[in-house]
Amino acid sequence: MVRLLGSIAGMLLFSAILLLAVDVRIYSSRGWLREHKYATILAWSYGFLSLLLIIGLLLYI
Repeated sequence: MVRLLGSIAGMLLFSAILLLAVDVRIYSSRGWLREHKYATILAWSYGFLSLLLIIGLLLYI
């Protein structure tokens, strides 16, 4: 269970970094404001969820 939650936290963190680094820049450079906003919100929520999972795992172990 710990390995599964650690893997999920890693994937969420990777997805958040990828969304913030690539998608947000593409959307903002093309002028797609709605997609830019949704990608930013999704990336920060993924980052927050991965942080919660990592803190939960550190407290559990």
